[in-house]
Amino acid sequence: MTEQILLKDSIEFNGTIPELKKKIKLNKEREFELEWIDQNDFKFLSNFSLGTLIVDGFPGATEGIKGYGKLTETENGNTRIELKTKMRIELYFALFVFVFIFFCGYMAGEDFPIWIYLLLPVSLLWFWFIFRMQEKRLFEKIKNYINRIE
Repeated sequence: MTEQILLKDSIEFNGTIPELKKKIKLNKEREFELEWIDQNDFKFLSNFSLGTLIVDGFPGATEGIKGYGKLTETENGNTRIELKTKMRIELYFALFVFVFIFFCGYMAGEDFPIWIYLLLPVSLLWFWFIFRMQEKRLFEKIKNYINRIE
């Protein structure tokens, strides 16, 4: 189920993996941070993020809005850059808090109003929507950057 809610995209670079990596190393004018995980995998992070309090030069408590990229060589010698997100820890945390509240209320014999039961799905969808908009914007920045350095 989580695979359907993750953001995935790809872009093709007209050149080999070493050529792309060289251009990335030389062109540091980006609207995002880029960290290499290993030879062909990297993480990219937004310089600005609503909700996670990330502003360029002022880091928040988390890494903020981020995505992951993987470089693969295509049959014609170009480089495919696969972009994806992972499930956000904040969504797991929100789910845990609501389950904990309901459990404690049930154990204490509390009756919750009906709107409390609607709060969990609505809040999870709201946060997911806000994160998704920012993740899409980050993906667009990556794709624009790749097109610009080509």
